Amino acid sequence: MSTDTLTYSERLLKALKSGNSVLSIAGPEDYRDLMPEIVKEFVPEAAEGSPRAIVLCASDDDAKAYHEVMAKAVKSLDLTVDLVFEKGSKLKQRNDLFDGTEIIIGTTRRVCELYFQNGFNIGKLKLFVVLQIDEQIRAGNKGYISRIAESLPKCRQVIFTRVEDEERLNDYMDTFVSKYTVVEA
Repeated sequence: MSTDTLTYSERLLKALKSGNSVLSIAGPEDYRDLMPEIVKEFVPEAAEGSPRAIVLCASDDDAKAYHEVMAKAVKSLDLTVDLVFEKGSKLKQRNDLFDGTEIIIGTTRRVCELYFQNGFNIGKLKLFVVLQIDEQIRAGNKGYISRIAESLPKCRQVIFTRVEDEERLNDYMDTFVSKYTVVEA
């Protein structure tokens, strides 16, 4: 089967399975339903100690929406999904993460704040996802993303953007993702 006949989701999963990180040029409508499939593929089972996936969202509303979709999708796998966002109680969110979780979904700033307060360990992380990186950069989250990316163990990274080949974005990607494949929806 040639890559021309593969669907967007098949091309994205194929690129991730090859071991490369992925820069996906797509809108949320293209990958929203694909996120649970990506998590199920790379976070197959619950385990103690540290999260297996982190999904960084651009806003509280995005984080809540993805949390709802993900919690339903992985319920049968017995994976815990915790939501961390700006308007929630930081202490409660930190305690929830400290108690253990497999998947963290939240706003970039709050996830980074809790990580740097030693709220959780990322030593066993398998999947790192940044949604709408172009919007996140415009919102001033570039430094947060870079700081957490510098701490990542070897894991699969999926970066989603709507921007098609913007030089500034490509230069930024090169600073924290070593080898990546571009997949367009």
